[in-house]
Amino acid sequence: MLYTSIREAAEELHSGLITPAELVEETLEQIDEIDESIQAFITVIREQAFRDAEQLEREQRTGLYRSQLHGIPIAIKDLISVKDVRMTAGSKVLSDYIAPEDAMVVEQLRKAGAIIIGKTNTHEFAYGPYSAPTRNPWNLAHTTGGSSGGSAAAVASGMCLGAIGTDTGGSIRIPSACCGVTGLKPTYGRVSCYGVIPLSWSLDHVGPIGRSAEDCAILFDAIVKYDPRDPNSVSGPPTSPNRSTAMLIGGTEGRGPLSLQGLKFGIPQNTFMAPLHPEVRATWRAALRVLEEEGAELVDVELPRPTMDLYRTIQRPEASLAHAQKGWLRERLDLYSDGVRANLQQGQTISAVDYLHAQQEKRTFSSSLRTIMQRVDAFVLPTLPIPAPLLEQTAHDIEIDGVVENATVALLRMTMPFNLSGLPAVSCPCGFTSAGLPVGLQIVGKPFEEATVLRIAHAYQQLTDWHREIPSSGPR
Repeated sequence: MLYTSIREAAEELHSGLITPAELVEETLEQIDEIDESIQAFITVIREQAFRDAEQLEREQRTGLYRSQLHGIPIAIKDLISVKDVRMTAGSKVLSDYIAPEDAMVVEQLRKAGAIIIGKTNTHEFAYGPYSAPTRNPWNLAHTTGGSSGGSAAAVASGMCLGAIGTDTGGSIRIPSACCGVTGLKPTYGRVSCYGVIPLSWSLDHVGPIGRSAEDCAILFDAIVKYDPRDPNSVSGPPTSPNRSTAMLIGGTEGRGPLSLQGLKFGIPQNTFMAPLHPEVRATWRAALRVLEEEGAELVDVELPRPTMDLYRTIQRPEASLAHAQKGWLRERLDLYSDGVRANLQQGQTISAVDYLHAQQEKRTFSSSLRTIMQRVDAFVLPTLPIPAPLLEQTAHDIEIDGVVENATVALLRMTMPFNLSGLPAVSCPCGFTSAGLPVGLQIVGKPFEEATVLRIAHAYQQLTDWHREIPSSGPR
């Protein structure tokens, strides 16, 4: 059951072929067996998971079946609060902190019947595209990416059936690409950040990670909801319940669920993407051929390329303010790692004029992307320009197709623009390098069109088997 889809597991649970407690036990056994080497989890929630499973079994015996998530073990990034469970955000600053309440996304998952199995590793306060000490299930010498690396690694290695992460510059999509799973960054404000430690309020997103686009659709439908407790929460267009999941089955505008006939996909050119690792480029082009053969029209588009300076001029002062407001910079400065402390202190030196100018550039960039997207239904590009780097390469300069670039910049370069614009984006696996490392395909849609990007990813996954591959950490 550990490498099956949420839908398939839900069918087994609903029919009584397996109970929630049995699935929890199998999941915990997998964690006990392999997490010592992968280190995806910070905290495993054993006793509460079994209590929740027993309650869900009692409900099912009385005829109450909450949703497809009824009895499904889900992992939560340790930046997100789970009531009465330790939340460290991967930092010594919060090593003993116990969350007093559930985050909104956890509330919604519990209402849907999901079982919270544990808290997953993150870069300290999500301040970077890595998740040390978590190792990549496909090759333990490589990074998972981050900062939701623990969540992605847990899904990839069968230690949960789905997970929740956060994404400020790519932190759901980067580890999803590195670990060969599927991850969705929704439209900005579409999923509440209440109960989530902020990194950058104007760029933060919360979203699901699963083995497939279908898994992400099921999770997204459970957590999407307007929340007045989050000042940045937005209410999307009125939709029926489970719209994203239904779109995978029924398609849209009279098309079948797999047909991409009549859809136009914008293909960014080298001015936006270069440099690209040759194997990433080849794998991406192979994925485009699959989409084109299924009826999609490919349209070349020139996308503006925002700089890392623009991103950091917004992200760093917002992070510094969030930590200053908590009192952590004043009371616990020495408990931060050197790199995070330096970034937080640097954020305090950015002037208001520079910050406001960057916000103005962000709005201009977002407007330009939405104008270009009027011509197409989605952008399709690689998630990352490189496969998962070696652990010792993280934050160092690397060579990409003859060009030297910092590995951190490379990991963020093709995901960060869609945090600045707030557009929904999904990463799904589209192949492997000759060294056996996964490559991710990124599909970016119009505001509030999560159902569309998930349907495109689902159609692609019905035509390929990349998302069904299992890393060597699990049985083959």
